[in-house]
Amino acid sequence: MAIRKIIASSIAIAALTAAAPASAIVIGGVDFGPDGASPTNTHIETTTVAETFINGSGQTLLGYGQINTVNGNLLYAGTDRLYFTFEYTSQNFSATDVEFINGTINVYLGANFNLTSQSSVANLATIQGYSEWVRFTGHDFTATGAELTASGDLIGSALSFKGSGLADVDTTGVFGLAAVASFLDANSIADSLGGFADISVNTSGDNQVLNSHDVTTGCADGTAAAGTWCISGSADLRGKTVTVPEPASLALLGIGLFGIAAARRNRKAA
Repeated sequence: MAIRKIIASSIAIAALTAAAPASAIVIGGVDFGPDGASPTNTHIETTTVAETFINGSGQTLLGYGQINTVNGNLLYAGTDRLYFTFEYTSQNFSATDVEFINGTINVYLGANFNLTSQSSVANLATIQGYSEWVRFTGHDFTATGAELTASGDLIGSALSFKGSGLADVDTTGVFGLAAVASFLDANSIADSLGGFADISVNTSGDNQVLNSHDVTTGCADGTAAAGTWCISGSADLRGKTVTVPEPASLALLGIGLFGIAAARRNRKAA
């Protein structure tokens, strides 16, 4: 009888909590919003990006940026922000197209600062001193193994491009927080090779807005050396999340387990 009463009470509590508004999902200090735990909803991060100029195959693309919003929320981490660095290797370069392989994107959480207040080299050092949050690695989606592709005017005085790619969450535990990696490891984006990635990347950039603290010799007339900080732009990172229990559900589960245990103790005492 005691167990039946506890179950009935739990059902009543469930009915009340079901009518309450959903709580925001906060993972690793970042607020993903009230729908963050739904596998049918996409998490969207918009970013500001700065990166180096490349003009051939086998070169290192180096860059960094700030994640400006998470699911439209500007204050997703209070006064802190997510920042990232990335590195790829170029292949099959031409004046209009390029592919990238061996990609790594490291995401950090730290105090908000202005990316144009110091040089790109200093920005990299600042970002890499912040707390490790999550790492993404490139996911190949073409027969040539490309993880990121870009098309546009890649040489000359009017540099501009649009690019797209795929990435996976690194769940090895070498970098970042395990809770974040588990939350973003949804494997929901189909590639063209029969596999699935965690993150889609869409980016664009040009050589029109540059950091005044950088040495940008040759960026304006197309004579820059590879590795010069010539490019700035933006990117969107999109992916699904792995469902996590709502806080109310976790509390209800705890109440139910506690009640059943209490009923068993009472029955033994009788």
